[in-house]
Amino acid sequence: MDVLCVGETLTDIITRPVSSVSLNNDSTSVQEILFRTGGDALNNAVDLSVIGNSVAYAGRIGSDMCGDYILDTCKKAGVDMSHVVRSDTPHGKMNILIDQQGNRAFFYYPGVSAEFTIADVDSSLLRQCRVLQLGSTFHLPAFDGDKGAVQLLKMAREVGVITSMDVTTDPTERWNEILSPSYPYLDYFLPSVEQAVLLAGMDDVENMADFFLEGGVKCVVIKLGSRGCFCKTAQLSFYCGCYDVPVVETTGAGDAFVAGFLSGVLRNGSMEDCVRLGAAASAHVIQCVGANTGIRDLKTLLAFIGTHPLEIRYTGK
Repeated sequence: MDVLCVGETLTDIITRPVSSVSLNNDSTSVQEILFRTGGDALNNAVDLSVIGNSVAYAGRIGSDMCGDYILDTCKKAGVDMSHVVRSDTPHGKMNILIDQQGNRAFFYYPGVSAEFTIADVDSSLLRQCRVLQLGSTFHLPAFDGDKGAVQLLKMAREVGVITSMDVTTDPTERWNEILSPSYPYLDYFLPSVEQAVLLAGMDDVENMADFFLEGGVKCVVIKLGSRGCFCKTAQLSFYCGCYDVPVVETTGAGDAFVAGFLSGVLRNGSMEDCVRLGAAASAHVIQCVGANTGIRDLKTLLAFIGTHPLEIRYTGK
């Protein structure tokens, strides 16, 4: 197994296009209402599998229609779902409303994922995988921080597994209280710039990266949206741009970046190559509606990179 993904599962319900006027009407016709897989860790798992990696997923899913949909969709994408725990609690959902300009509003119901604990993860899987990817941090109240995430990262490190984490928004606003104990056990940390600002308490990108490195993280990649990303380790630091492609919808762009980046790590790529692969995966996803609809296999992504040069700008710090 290449990657074990651990975290939240959601069913995304995407409605578009909507407007503020829609809320005042009894019934408003829209272009489409779609069901898609959702949740950071689950998106990571599907994307990694489609790219061409061997992936298992550990999490909780409901025993309802939405849970069945997630199980079936992920199996078809090649994800090993034999380690999930099913529960009578309804499956989590994210209602995503998108307007004509592509702006989004999110309405979140955590559902079964709120019950997820470290006991739901078969620790023997850590001896079978090369990378542990934790997603959905701050959306797993019974697992986050010292309750489970830190223990799992520590166990992974002890058996030589590469560790990686992506985060979401913290509804409790206890950002570093929850997350900082994980930093010493992280090989890769990939927050968005908005999340990094809240975690580090500053807005200078390079200083934010230093904050995480000083906390114990080995490599920080701060996702800058349409500006690309900033990557820093103890040995190098650089900015990387993003690909200029038609943007349909950006849900799942960050998750696809993580999947592409880790696919590069699994192939022993340089940090520059890993970032390019992440950017290519993200560029394909944002051209379609839904977090995973546009993801492509490794051959397609590498061909795209070969014909689309991407600027790397090194910094002196």
